[in-house]
Amino acid sequence: MKKIFCVLLAGLFCGALAGCGGGETSGSGGGNDNSSGGGSQETFEDKIFDGIDAVFDESLGYYNAYPSAIQEGATRYLYYTRNTVKYDGTTSSIAVRVGTYSGGSWTYGEPKTCIAVSESGWDSGGVFMADVVKGTFSYGGESYSYLMAYSGTDRADGNDADIGLAVAKTPDGEWVKVGTQPLVTFNSSEWDTVGLSWYPGAIEPSLVSFDEGGKVWLFYEESEVFKSNYAWELDLSDLDNIVRGGRKVIERTGVSDLGTSNPLLYGGDFVYDPDSDYLFAAREGRTTATANPIVADEVQVLRSSMDILDEIVQGPTQEEPRVWWEEVGDSIDAGATAHPTDDTRIFGYTRIFSPCIVSDPYGRLLEYGSLELLFTTQASEGDERLPADREDAYEYSQMIHSMVITY
Repeated sequence: MKKIFCVLLAGLFCGALAGCGGGETSGSGGGNDNSSGGGSQETFEDKIFDGIDAVFDESLGYYNAYPSAIQEGATRYLYYTRNTVKYDGTTSSIAVRVGTYSGGSWTYGEPKTCIAVSESGWDSGGVFMADVVKGTFSYGGESYSYLMAYSGTDRADGNDADIGLAVAKTPDGEWVKVGTQPLVTFNSSEWDTVGLSWYPGAIEPSLVSFDEGGKVWLFYEESEVFKSNYAWELDLSDLDNIVRGGRKVIERTGVSDLGTSNPLLYGGDFVYDPDSDYLFAAREGRTTATANPIVADEVQVLRSSMDILDEIVQGPTQEEPRVWWEEVGDSIDAGATAHPTDDTRIFGYTRIFSPCIVSDPYGRLLEYGSLELLFTTQASEGDERLPADREDAYEYSQMIHSMVITY
């Protein structure tokens, strides 16, 4: 499984579902979601900064995790997972912030809820890990220009997740959930014979358009006994009549963690560069964490020929399997995230996970030779700088950061 997922979501989705309905359409309509309701003004609590700044500020008590971003011209749409009620992990949602570029940096507006948990069904326990692609999609007699894939579950602990879809006419909504059943269903009973009591399920969806219309590749991770990354060719032009093509297991040769050959592309986010015909993947690297959350401590970018999605034929004279993946640029770890001018933050972050590559609306690389990576950091359980009266405060400390990798 993705190294962070169980520890993080088990805490965030514990307890009963509390007042965040969602149904077929988004629960918010728009505007500022940065409130716990009741009309009272919340107290802003600073998060713990050990290194570079977050791309936007939000109070401790709200987790900001699993980023995904598309850029159209001078506007950026940053999707991420957050709780809509402070210190209440049962109110999970997919939110978006609209970014504008000025003075060499991006400034993001207030969060707007795209989708929340449904009142019943497969995503009534939690929604998380969304990715968005532009195209031409029809559903229920309406035409839409944006498609979202997201993970959801009916369990309070976030496990046994499936992947579903939502559509919108604009990148910041209104979002409409597609149908009442997921696109990708995970059945943990198929693996119960090995004695494990839980599985994360189908997680980390990543969308890439290959025709700028309705045909997409859906990349995702399925965390079962034999953990695998998959790519599924889909025609989603008519979401009332989905055409499913072949599903391929993504080869992992060339990926390594602490000397382990062929590990999973943990937390994989995929983008395509049509000029070079490379497939790029951002992934979580090794972990040495021993305190909660036990998550990755670095993220890295890899690339492979797009031939990896074609039928693989081993030639008669080929003695060794092809090495598909190679690392691009330098990994991002605690040292890389140290603040360059603030000597109180020179050690950087030791919990670094859930990366994504900022892409164009079709899931394609913005610029060859340089890419921007967004990723999540988190404080550790028991950090003395967290509120002493909240043992779970570390679960709500996640922040999203940005760094550029050149190669």
